[in-house]
Amino acid sequence: MARDGTNPHRLERLNAQVRQELALALARDVKDPRLEMVTVIAVECARDLSEAKVRVSPLGTEAQRAVSLRVLQSMEGFLRHLLSERLENLRRVPRLNFRLDDSIAHGVRVGAILRGLEDGQKRGGPDGA
Repeated sequence: MARDGTNPHRLERLNAQVRQELALALARDVKDPRLEMVTVIAVECARDLSEAKVRVSPLGTEAQRAVSLRVLQSMEGFLRHLLSERLENLRRVPRLNFRLDDSIAHGVRVGAILRGLEDGQKRGGPDGA
């Protein structure tokens, strides 16, 4: 256990639980069609639980992604309320700070590049020429 009284494993479990509950809330409780294709990638709560950085990845164009982020930010109070009902063992529910995460889109781009290189090698022969 850490010297300041916080257990790093507890914080990891809490991050995972908050991520899971937010994902469920977006899937079941939020009826806004602009948030249908939003994935909660990760949650990082501060040690004092004052704030949680929530990394999300909405699908769509850049404009649609920006709209999804604004909608999430405007729903922060509602989502905190849902979390307070579902995470009964928490005294304080952190403020939610939503941020865009491009890791899924980046992974798709890298995969497409690798497939293109692989197809080029197959067409060019075993030595790539």
